[in-house]
Amino acid sequence: MKTIISTFILLMSISLSAQDLLTTSSVTLTIDGSSNVHDWTSTANEVFVTGQFQSSGGKLTAIDQLNVRVPVKKIKSTKGSIMDNKTYDALRASKFPNITFKATSVEVNGDNIKATGTLTIAGRYRTVTIQAYGKSIAGGYEITGSYDLKMSQFNIERPTALLGTVSTTDDVKINFAVRLKG
Repeated sequence: MKTIISTFILLMSISLSAQDLLTTSSVTLTIDGSSNVHDWTSTANEVFVTGQFQSSGGKLTAIDQLNVRVPVKKIKSTKGSIMDNKTYDALRASKFPNITFKATSVEVNGDNIKATGTLTIAGRYRTVTIQAYGKSIAGGYEITGSYDLKMSQFNIERPTALLGTVSTTDDVKINFAVRLKG
């Protein structure tokens, strides 16, 4: 019996040492869009990413319980506070203060990552699949990707200015980079 227990403990310690848990060290998220006058970029100055990130041999092997939360009022535009306030109004920030993504499944296949889950913006939610790419970096791992969406998919009224003479397009691109450390 002692031999069986000793063997089990040895196997558990080997399997635990083969898998390393990574933690989030930094996140960048930008939103790119356009209007009938100019292109624009907004940056989320706070992004919270939680989950269990497992790696082995410098490669990401699994992601479980992935959740992302972006406080709407921490999104800032390169075009200034007028654009920021129009963004907050369009996203109904006072009623829905966060944009969230909750993964229901994440597949890691080599350097390719596919996360499917619920994206909630301005109180509306949709099931989406987000493709990303991962790579080893000094001291950890980096996941990068982008996601194209139409504001109308979330019933967001496109921001306008100057009595409607300037209006944003329906299409935006969300770009992200998540750095993980071991």
